[in-house]
Amino acid sequence: MRRWVLGLLMLFGAFFTAVIISREQDVRLQRGHHKGGAAMVDAVAPLFTSDLGSCSWKGDPAPFRPEILSSPKTLYVSKGLRVIVFAPHPDDETLGAGGLLQRVVQNGGTARVVFMTNGDGYKEAIKGWDGSRVASAEDFLEYGMMRQEEAIRAMGELGLEPQDAVFLGFPDDGIDELWASHWSSLNPYTSPYTQVSGPPYDRAFNRWVKYAGKDLEDAIRAILVEFAPDWIVIPDPRDQHPDHACTSVFVLDALRGLDQSGALSFHRTHVFTYLVHYVGYPNSQRWLRTIRKAGVGGSLYSANILAPTRWFGLTLTQEELRRKRNAIAAHRSQFEILGGFFEQYIKPAEVFGRLEPVQVFEVPQDYASRFNRPSS
Repeated sequence: MRRWVLGLLMLFGAFFTAVIISREQDVRLQRGHHKGGAAMVDAVAPLFTSDLGSCSWKGDPAPFRPEILSSPKTLYVSKGLRVIVFAPHPDDETLGAGGLLQRVVQNGGTARVVFMTNGDGYKEAIKGWDGSRVASAEDFLEYGMMRQEEAIRAMGELGLEPQDAVFLGFPDDGIDELWASHWSSLNPYTSPYTQVSGPPYDRAFNRWVKYAGKDLEDAIRAILVEFAPDWIVIPDPRDQHPDHACTSVFVLDALRGLDQSGALSFHRTHVFTYLVHYVGYPNSQRWLRTIRKAGVGGSLYSANILAPTRWFGLTLTQEELRRKRNAIAAHRSQFEILGGFFEQYIKPAEVFGRLEPVQVFEVPQDYASRFNRPSS
């Protein structure tokens, strides 16, 4: 299926969920380029009002309101857990799970963060360096290296070490392409930004693979088997950014395959999800009213499978909140442009969905069927 068809389907699904909120509300989703192709909501734009240059904050965050959850539950992080977080781009790990990562380390556990991309396709940010010239492939690669270094600094603020980061180096704004159109390494995807067809960074997990869906899923499987996590934390499949939604589907499909082979059982591994890009999240109750009817990427695909998701809140201490602020500021190249958007995630609690084994099994299988190919 061509990429424009996938984009139209996601756009329709996102519009459908917005209409549920109010017939009079005109919420238009566009595929912009926050971190390389984010499905941004127009209504978010007025929030970009912070003092970007000084990394200042507007004040104390709004209190967490547990009533936004249909069945308020507290997420307890027991001692010694092994937790792995998958982030589509550098900064998503901090926005969605910065408090959780701290809590795991504080409780004597082990945390690992897997960055699917280096976020090297953000054209607007690169133009900001020198608006008088057209960005080259070398510019995008240099930008990707800078974001990688920022991610390592941010993880340090959260109490993690550089070796706790895994950089896959797959294409920013292209994860959905690998799932839909470039599954085989015989037909790799070429990034329109870096102009490469495989991970270009020295620190990449495997520089010899291609930008192909099977190669990406094989890498995810290898990491999961080696780390043997108790908890797997992924972007929610209903996130309206294509890289986020497809990161989720890739990890779920990898986990499904590992379970079938006996290498790793998701019946003994908890899968949690976090949101970054979704209408009304995290500042209102709108997201919860619509997400129950949303599927992958905000479309209708797998909506009935995902509907029973239970939501949990992790209340952060003042120290955890302070360190999360510092970690967000460490992603300076992003904060200088998107400071207002980032501020929304400085909340006294983080919210996570929990997927049941049947959801882990059925979502990737159902989604793969939409592209007339079997999931692996």
